[in-house]
Amino acid sequence: MVAKYLLAAAPIALIVAPAPAFAGEEVAYAAAPSWVVPADIDAAMKNRQELVLADRQVMLKDGVVQRYVDMAYDLRSSEILGRLGTLQFAWMPDKGDLIVHRLELRRGKEVIDLLAQGVKPEVIRRESELERRSIDGMLTAVVKVPGARVGDVLRFTVSTTLKDQALREEMQAIEGYMAEPAKVGFGRLRMSWPADSDVNFSSIGDAEVAELPVRNGIRTVEVMLPIAKQDEIPQDAPGRYRMAPMLAAGSFASWAEVAAVMAPHYATEGTIAPGSALAKEVARISGAARTPLERAALALQSVQDEINYLANGMNGGNYLPQSPADTWSLRYGDCKAKTLLLLAMLHDMGIEARPVLVNTDNGDAVSRWQPLPGAFDHVIVHARIDGKDYWLDGTGSGGRLANIDEVPHFAYALPLIAQDAQLVKLEQRWPASADRVMKLRYDYSRGVDLPGLVDFEVETRGQMASWMEARAAESDTRTQLSHAQNYFKDFIDAIFYEGTFTYDEVAGVGRLNARGIVFEPFQLERNTANLDIDTASTNWSFDPDRSRAAWRDIPYMPGGPMTTRYEVTYVLPEGDGVIEMRGEPDLAEQVVASTRLSREAQLAGRTLTVRDMASYVPIEVPAREIAAQKAAMRSLVSKDPEIRITDPRRSWELSDAEIRQRVSTLIPPVTTLVDLMKDEPQMPAFRAAFRMSMRDYEGALADVDRTLASAATAEGHLLRSNILSSMGRFGDAAEASAKAYDLDGSLDTASAHAMTLAYAGRHEEALAVLDDLDLSGDEASQVAMTFAEIAGSTARKDEAWQKLVAATEDRPSDKSLLNSQCWFMATWSYRLDEGAELCDKAVRVGDYDAPVLDSRAMLYHRLGRDEEALKDIDAVLRKQPGMAASLYLRGVILSKRGDRAAAARDIEHALRIEPAIAERYRAYGLVPAR
Repeated sequence: MVAKYLLAAAPIALIVAPAPAFAGEEVAYAAAPSWVVPADIDAAMKNRQELVLADRQVMLKDGVVQRYVDMAYDLRSSEILGRLGTLQFAWMPDKGDLIVHRLELRRGKEVIDLLAQGVKPEVIRRESELERRSIDGMLTAVVKVPGARVGDVLRFTVSTTLKDQALREEMQAIEGYMAEPAKVGFGRLRMSWPADSDVNFSSIGDAEVAELPVRNGIRTVEVMLPIAKQDEIPQDAPGRYRMAPMLAAGSFASWAEVAAVMAPHYATEGTIAPGSALAKEVARISGAARTPLERAALALQSVQDEINYLANGMNGGNYLPQSPADTWSLRYGDCKAKTLLLLAMLHDMGIEARPVLVNTDNGDAVSRWQPLPGAFDHVIVHARIDGKDYWLDGTGSGGRLANIDEVPHFAYALPLIAQDAQLVKLEQRWPASADRVMKLRYDYSRGVDLPGLVDFEVETRGQMASWMEARAAESDTRTQLSHAQNYFKDFIDAIFYEGTFTYDEVAGVGRLNARGIVFEPFQLERNTANLDIDTASTNWSFDPDRSRAAWRDIPYMPGGPMTTRYEVTYVLPEGDGVIEMRGEPDLAEQVVASTRLSREAQLAGRTLTVRDMASYVPIEVPAREIAAQKAAMRSLVSKDPEIRITDPRRSWELSDAEIRQRVSTLIPPVTTLVDLMKDEPQMPAFRAAFRMSMRDYEGALADVDRTLASAATAEGHLLRSNILSSMGRFGDAAEASAKAYDLDGSLDTASAHAMTLAYAGRHEEALAVLDDLDLSGDEASQVAMTFAEIAGSTARKDEAWQKLVAATEDRPSDKSLLNSQCWFMATWSYRLDEGAELCDKAVRVGDYDAPVLDSRAMLYHRLGRDEEALKDIDAVLRKQPGMAASLYLRGVILSKRGDRAAAARDIEHALRIEPAIAERYRAYGLVPAR
């Protein structure tokens, strides 16, 4: 079907449909038809709108639809002049004529008649829908407007005629409304037809439709444009609530008349010649299958797989299918051709089947349409086998016995039968097979704060399998990996290093096998690690917005049909942590908000397995049930299982040997990715990050040096600086940060370079870097804080304090600045007698965040109040167990108290987290007791 040609997509588009009345490939020129009521352009121009005139008038008479369009634009800018300097008018020459009535420029009081000057369009044939495998034979008249100037008004008036031989003498016309906030000097839509004809009309949308008095035997309805802005409708409302506003008219009195006109085009008797190639295909299928349903499935597969899709709208083809013999011979066809072919095959096998019209874009809206063929854009087969309905789409893909019972989302269908046809509602049912099966194995054994590995296998059927079939045909490994990465981005935060697509043509199953690295799978809070179980039955939401009074009676319509099954294994971290599963592991099958869910989960030792399913179908939820369904979904989600690990071992608690053993297993997959993406200069740096996490700084440095050898970037030099600092090579680190600053020159690289210089003991040089920055606002505050961190050991200590005070005066409640003041006092023993009050304020303003508690702990230690310091440190480490500053300070305090073992443990952990921290604290005069 190609009913889209009946809809007005834009003001200057000329829409035509099928079959010749006054057919011609040459542009015709004539005065406007006598039934047209001229628009007053002078009055329209006084409204001073860019779109001066938008007048559409349609006449339905004697089986012909003529559409008249009168448009005018104010060329008030060079941009508009450029946009309208070339006009295009499209029509289908086998179905009617393009008639040009007017082409003129109005310049003040002067009217320049371009047609009288000999301006004529160039006619070209341009198939704009080829990428969608559609040809329509449409011609385009291209007119280059000569002599137009900014300030002119360009006016053009054209019409098309259309007679659709597929509809015999019946007619239809569908015109969309222009709605506010669109503006027009004068806008109008008129539809007319002989008063004694059987034409009916209907209006969709909030529009005032005037039925004008009958004149000269012609009945007319009129709508002034733009109509009022249409009420906003929630996107999850059923389609009948979201219909575009439009005016429709036609000569069909009922759906039965529509069906009766279309049905003869789908007669199958005698379409399969005995002994023909098509007859042999039917015989093959009949011999290969035992039951009618198996034969229907094989016939559907044959039509889908053997016949390429090509919509041919030429020679009356918008509604007329080509013959089954031609379709089988040519090996291409559109929905009409495929449907007729499938019908012929099924009828030859003795299977009850009939063609039905459907709307793929908004099937639910068909229930509100006036009976017209234009209500539909597609045709499929409705088969009845063993008392059960099957809806078979020859233009689909992946149709097999396993999924043949799935009901599409089209909502309504019109059977093309000779008598008494009525709209049929497609009754949804739960699919017998899954559209997608996800098989995963997550290996999180390395630890709660270390990356994990995932093995992913996805099996798909139907249209989803078709997508994978196209990817399986791609031979380039890197391209397949890229497709895999894009496929998984909505499922998991991972980087994949292997990804392969395959397609089983016999089963109609597409597969994707992939392996990847997962980052930060656990949510870490205090001394616990939580893992959300993200599978088919978890993390659902149902929250339709019906808060507006006008929306309260609008039902909710889900998507679908879609069924997903998960088979997941989680290998949980090794260590001393206590693992428990919270929530409800098992979920008996239940339906909430048109979604069916079930789950089985089992935790055995450190392995969790989950098998679950989610299926949703387009069955609307009545407005009166939405609140109850919301509550039911919230209750369901609140019981989602999750893994909780108490007191897990963290990466800094692992020895060098342990961390290297665990992280080293990630290096081969990372190397696989680096080798595959070897032309991406940042990839060695990606591997360097893994080496740093396993404390292999020499290996990380080698990787970064390889990166910098091919592409010297600021990011690369900063990473090199960090690695060198971790190795205690502060002088070399300063050289690397200097190169980053030279390349980038940003505040971040300036601050990083200054801090690296300070670690190298070059404090004056560090401050000079900051002195050269001329910044204000938030950036000036950031400079003040960095300056204070460095200047405390120099003669510019008072200056640093004044910078902080000045910045805080502008932002008195800025918790970062207050914390910086507290930290400055504590680290540099500056105005310690004022420090307790200021640090208390910083803690309060900072809402007892870990960084400000750490700063106050440092101050308490300076004041000799170590018990209070240890209380703050303990609070910090409950919030952030991996805060190196607090671990190191506690180690210093405990060492001076003689608890050497505990002190050594804390300091070792701090150095594992931040290797340069000892150097930083040495600058503060804080070193552990020997």
